[in-house]
Amino acid sequence: MSSGYIVKGAKVALRKTNRADIAHYIKWKNPNLKAWSLDAPWANHNLTAIINWRKRWLNEGSKPPYRFLEVEASDGTHVGWVVVYHDDGDPHMTEIGIDIPEEGYWGQGIGTEALALWIQYIFETMQVERLSLSTWSGNQGMIKVGQKLGFQEEGRIRRGCRVDYQYYDRIHMGLLKTEWHRG
Repeated sequence: MSSGYIVKGAKVALRKTNRADIAHYIKWKNPNLKAWSLDAPWANHNLTAIINWRKRWLNEGSKPPYRFLEVEASDGTHVGWVVVYHDDGDPHMTEIGIDIPEEGYWGQGIGTEALALWIQYIFETMQVERLSLSTWSGNQGMIKVGQKLGFQEEGRIRRGCRVDYQYYDRIHMGLLKTEWHRG
């Protein structure tokens, strides 16, 4: 693993973006990646904007607390990223996300551990009392990860999205800081 990690677990480390990561983002711009069929497949995954954001961050620098970190597997492979964001009009609704475009790393607990490390980091470094994540009923893997980490379903928008001519529910899950027991 890279020595410049921010937080480290047994399977992954979360670290700042480095210049070599840009090549991975360019590779992940492929609209046919299976990851994009699960992560809001109705959305335009604008990796160009993410690449530009990462380049700007590299050029200008950034200070903690970080709003995104890269996910690096224990074998040193950059496999994805985690992010935290909120609506500027309502900072109490803080949302987290994770993307692991490297399909060969799925099903090994890497996403679960990365998200657990990210949750711990956020609760330790940011003044938030709750986190939420949003997904859809077609992404059972993300629902299971959320449940494993203590998220509770707080809302369901029935038939809230259409994918491949089939309707699915949108799912909103939440976790209170007082419910988090990973530290």
